[in-house]
Amino acid sequence: MSAFVDEVAERAMAALRGEDPVKAARMLREVLAESPGRLDLVHALAVTELRMGDAADALATARAGIAEAFRTQDETAAMMMSQLKLVEASAAEDLGMPDVAIAAYDAILEVEPEHPRARQGKGHAQIAWGKLREGLHSLDRYLEDKADEQPFLEAAELFVDDLRRFLRDDIHPKEFLAAHRGSYVEMFDHYAEKMAKEGWIAEAARMMRDEDGRVVPIIPEGARPYAAVRVDLVNPRDGQPGRIGDQPMLVALADYAPLAQAPVVVEWPSGDWPFRVAVCSQVPWNDLSVQITSPSGDAEALARVLDPVVGDWYRAGFDGAFGSQDAGRLHEISDLEPIPGGVRFSVDCGRAELGAVDDLLRRLTVLHASHPLRCVLLGRGYPLSEA
Repeated sequence: MSAFVDEVAERAMAALRGEDPVKAARMLREVLAESPGRLDLVHALAVTELRMGDAADALATARAGIAEAFRTQDETAAMMMSQLKLVEASAAEDLGMPDVAIAAYDAILEVEPEHPRARQGKGHAQIAWGKLREGLHSLDRYLEDKADEQPFLEAAELFVDDLRRFLRDDIHPKEFLAAHRGSYVEMFDHYAEKMAKEGWIAEAARMMRDEDGRVVPIIPEGARPYAAVRVDLVNPRDGQPGRIGDQPMLVALADYAPLAQAPVVVEWPSGDWPFRVAVCSQVPWNDLSVQITSPSGDAEALARVLDPVVGDWYRAGFDGAFGSQDAGRLHEISDLEPIPGGVRFSVDCGRAELGAVDDLLRRLTVLHASHPLRCVLLGRGYPLSEA
């Protein structure tokens, strides 16, 4: 049986190396049904699920392996524990649970105080959660330990130095938004002007005729009634759409380039808004993530009261409230999706003015009077917890 298990496991690893994680996961599950105690294969399955984007499955698999390791308490279990804990931490981060991730990193560090991946991972998780002082302390310890390869240490040192300089210079986090918007709009203008010479139209709405013959926006199936869509460019001769940038556009803030390499969540100066607001160093304008939490943490209840507010804001921007009737309009919006403690949605802001963000925050301020909010995070990372 052992030889069979090893053979199937090797074929699964070959599938994974060949960029076929679905096949690898299927084979690993089959072999684990026969040998559930093989922690190396449990780890391989959890990593594979993580690569497939199945963070919840990866978390469950890693935790099952951790429980088995605690049960057996043998040499193999001790060797695999930290690797399983690293997967647990990564999966928790993907699921928006930085507290769980940090606890997993701490569990590793209790046994291996100089574990470089755990020490560095903890620091970046803290920084992505807005806990900048704690994160810098963790990364300082990582640099002091010198337990990692030199290129990683050098990159971390640049990141730490730039973050400290950013905080010392008292830069408003709104500058992250301004940098991302400015660079994206510059690129958009370049391609829009180039394609206009060939007759292409920028920021055209997707339209159709309804049963009464009226021209109305096309709403994607299953989307909210306000979720009309504009395409970046369209050829009016045949309706062919064109997209400017097929990925979220990440931009480095001038003089602080290393901060674009990982999420850095910086709180907006207090007093401007009645709830906590933060901006991430990774806040692409063509895929602006807005994460909102409430004191109750009830995502469903929060989504109900947020939906009309977000809908009115989006419709206004779609019609040119943050630009004009010809340019600078919101292009596309996602549904409100649950996250731990709240909800998130994303918006392709096109060439809308930066004032679109302030307008959204003003609308949320009105909502806050009747339905308290805890935090609004613009960009990637994790919403701020209690102060």
